[in-house]
Amino acid sequence: MEISVPLFLELGAMLVALSLVSSLARRWGLSPVPLYLLAGLALGEGGVAPVPAAGEFIGTGAAIGMVLLLLLLGLEFSPAEFSQSLRMHLPSSGLDALLNALPGAAAGLLLGLDWRGAVALAGITWISSSGIVARLLNDLGRLGNRETPSVLSLLVLEDIAMAVYLPLLGAAVVGSTLGRTTFTLATALLAVALALLASQRLHEPLNRVLDTGDSEQFLLRILGLTLLVAGAAEAAHASAAVGAFLVGLALSGQLA
Repeated sequence: MEISVPLFLELGAMLVALSLVSSLARRWGLSPVPLYLLAGLALGEGGVAPVPAAGEFIGTGAAIGMVLLLLLLGLEFSPAEFSQSLRMHLPSSGLDALLNALPGAAAGLLLGLDWRGAVALAGITWISSSGIVARLLNDLGRLGNRETPSVLSLLVLEDIAMAVYLPLLGAAVVGSTLGRTTFTLATALLAVALALLASQRLHEPLNRVLDTGDSEQFLLRILGLTLLVAGAAEAAHASAAVGAFLVGLALSGQLA
């Protein structure tokens, strides 16, 4: 196997730099996430320090890291309590959309964009990053707080809303046919519904299949299942993060 020296050097230098950034943030009592984001902006294409050898690897690793972060977050809750929280916060999700999407749409119109640009900007200001919010909840020690299920419910509902919003926006931008848009929309909604149903109905059989008593087999099975579900969710125009979260939600008891 050929060793890529530039990859090792670039990746090693970035990890050392990020460790220093993280240490600095912890000393100030802050989450390192904003500093990580600034470091990411400074690297790669358009940044001050291109990393051609490590760029592709970092992109893949970041996607896998987000999926695993949401998997671990799902372990903090049971399917029953989370389903109840989802139903309870449907009105809140409507208010969330109203308060966050309208300013984006208004800004787009003020900037002289057409209605499609305004709708796209509304989505940008509306939807939060599941990975960033999950990491902040963990960093700030808020996973056990009473409001955390409410926050996560809104995140999941936002991702479900994205399953409707993105196909419609895509159809408006590229001029897709009504039939193709409807099919894409139905596929995304069906994928989310099946994932939610499976997390509630199949958690006992799933726990029996995964509980092998062998840590290596368990690790391989849970990683494989999580990546498969996340990939299937993304392929169905839903969210890989939601898929991984629901896998974690389906695990319970000692297995979790």
